[in-house]
Amino acid sequence: MWRMHRWIAAAAALLALALAGCGSSLSHSSTNASTAPHSAGAPHANGCSGSQLTVSYSGTEGATGHLELHLAVRNSSRTACLVRGYPGARLLNAAGRPLPLHVGRRGGFFPDTQSKPRAVALKPGASAHFGISLVTNNEYKGARACRTAAAALLSAPGSRSRWQRVSLRSGPRIAPCGNQLVVSPIHA
Repeated sequence: MWRMHRWIAAAAALLALALAGCGSSLSHSSTNASTAPHSAGAPHANGCSGSQLTVSYSGTEGATGHLELHLAVRNSSRTACLVRGYPGARLLNAAGRPLPLHVGRRGGFFPDTQSKPRAVALKPGASAHFGISLVTNNEYKGARACRTAAAALLSAPGSRSRWQRVSLRSGPRIAPCGNQLVVSPIHA
């Protein structure tokens, strides 16, 4: 019986050591970006400021009269941070003027627009992603007018005062029809 108690105590000590190793900080993480639970996250990471993040266009995906712009958010600082929520988004015409579009959350055609925001831990140089979903067929949902976008103005969640202009000219013609964009939350 005494040996059984010693064995259980030793096993419990080993389990505690193994679990303690799982709580390491971001600087020891083996992945570029990870999704952290809403209330947890990395113990030493603060929320990302707009000045720590660089946004870039990374491609498009299309299906049945819909298009989604894929954008990358990179931690360009030397400090790990957390990003969570919906970025700000505006599309601009060739003259640099905003297109008259309402930006919504949730309910877009692509699956990432249906997800809920989660904290994403970004170590220096790591990237997370988000999408901007739009209708490209002027017959869909009464979307009569289609306007061509040449660039996007984007801001990180919580930093609406720092907008970054991103060219969309390297992709296909982007012409949202109607007056609605749907932005996904940032995800790993």
